[in-house]
Amino acid sequence: MRFLKLDGPFCRTCGTAVLRDMTAKTMWQGWWSPISLVIITPFTLIWNAVVNAKLKKLAPPVPGQPGQQLDPGKPLLQRPAIYLALIPIIWFTLLIIQIVTDGGLSSSSGSSGGDTGFHASDNNKPQKTLKLGQPSAQAQEVQRNGKTGKFTITPQRVVMGKPSDLAELDDKNKDKYQGKTLAWVYVNAKLVGGDAPIEGPMIGSDVGVLSEGDEPGTGLILIGDLSSRPADCKEEDTTATWQKGDEHSFCRPFIVPDGKKLTTVTYSRGFSAAPLKWTVD
Repeated sequence: MRFLKLDGPFCRTCGTAVLRDMTAKTMWQGWWSPISLVIITPFTLIWNAVVNAKLKKLAPPVPGQPGQQLDPGKPLLQRPAIYLALIPIIWFTLLIIQIVTDGGLSSSSGSSGGDTGFHASDNNKPQKTLKLGQPSAQAQEVQRNGKTGKFTITPQRVVMGKPSDLAELDDKNKDKYQGKTLAWVYVNAKLVGGDAPIEGPMIGSDVGVLSEGDEPGTGLILIGDLSSRPADCKEEDTTATWQKGDEHSFCRPFIVPDGKKLTTVTYSRGFSAAPLKWTVD
């Protein structure tokens, strides 16, 4: 089970894009364990609704402001992933009905017709830890605008910044960056299957990092840029149209503890599956 959170100063357009993308993933990935089904996912969706209300109160972005704005994409109710949430909801409803009508689950309830349950433990089996530069063994599915692309993910390297780099952030509460520094993670993605062409898949939102002690880093979405960004560090292009076989590289900044070694780059596969991991030498 894993929680994802993106912090940063957002305009209304970029905040809406990120919120829609992460909520859509929650709606189809976030139900596949008993605790997620009845507690965690409903709470997450309620919290996202609160964030959405705050975003709607923001003024539209000023035309010509620096930085590339994200494409908000289709509203949530127009995305097929939303309706996949009906599967676990129906399953849970039928389970409750069976418990109420039968007074519990009998030991022979699955004796006819084979296995009808899902096995969360199968999805959470430990995955082989790779090294930077090794592609993911299996293609990872990324959805956007009703299409699903299958990508191999290859974290390539990590470039560490300095604590002073965070001083450039336009944030009123800069004290929260005390004891923190920046890490720039370079990632390559290749479209190997699924729907093609696919426009603007958001791959970087599932990339994460761990420092010593398995302390997660915080992904940083920049409006504008930092002068400390490495010259070869490109932002993810969320407007690109991908054909099968296309591959693109990008790098993403993370706020991590200063003085602790960054040990692992991760790629989230939702709440029901353990994340992929690459060790950082």
